Amino acid sequence: MAPAPVALLVLGILALQLMIWIPVLLWLRRKSDRLVVDLQRDLAVAGEHTVLGPVPASYRGATSGSGYPHAKGNSVAALTHRRLVIRRLVGEPVEIPVADITSVREDQWFLRAYASGRLVAIIKTTSGAEVGLMVKNHDEWMAALRARIAA
Repeated sequence: MAPAPVALLVLGILALQLMIWIPVLLWLRRKSDRLVVDLQRDLAVAGEHTVLGPVPASYRGATSGSGYPHAKGNSVAALTHRRLVIRRLVGEPVEIPVADITSVREDQWFLRAYASGRLVAIIKTTSGAEVGLMVKNHDEWMAALRARIAA
């Protein structure tokens, strides 16, 4: 096969991939932005004081048998004085009462998955379940979660 047809084939495949992924990524961004606004409104209506968030996050799953979803995915997270709220873009929301959080640790590995060099906040509950969450301002979230435990 001559170089020109191979180059055209590669460009065609690239164009097809762009036509597929650009709308999907735009949809994810719009859904995430909508979840942030909806969560802000819901927390205000509930009269909850927001400590952090809502911010885009990555839900990293939960340990088996915990009652929390195991499937990972993009989400929006907020920490209030009463609970940690995680609204996943696809799937059921996750809510952990602050009173149920016994400890918080961080690691690059969670549930046998490497977090690409980023740190995962791993929240342990009174039931022994562990839930993983990645956010951009990791240190601020770790400090706030630890402060809620100490309070």
